[in-house]
Amino acid sequence: MTEIVLKPELIKGIQKVLIDYEPANEDPILAAQYLSAIVGSIVATSNLPKDQQDEILNQIVDFIKYVYEQQTQGGSPEPASSGSSQESFGIWKPS
Repeated sequence: MTEIVLKPELIKGIQKVLIDYEPANEDPILAAQYLSAIVGSIVATSNLPKDQQDEILNQIVDFIKYVYEQQTQGGSPEPASSGSSQESFGIWKPS
């Protein structure tokens, strides 16, 4: 994965789009469900072979867990592993 920088402005902008689409997305868990559905749809319609789609989806799930652990634990936990390589996690920088 490519290096990404997760900035508050980006998060707020995406939340605004979700709320404009559906006001109930003020609930952050519902907004997260929408984002998860979008990710699933993008991977499913990527025109890649099914085995590659499955691997990409697994890498994304592992990356989500990694970012979550960084945010909740404030440390540098090892990425959750489901048999995928370290490079599948990409690099991200909280702002």
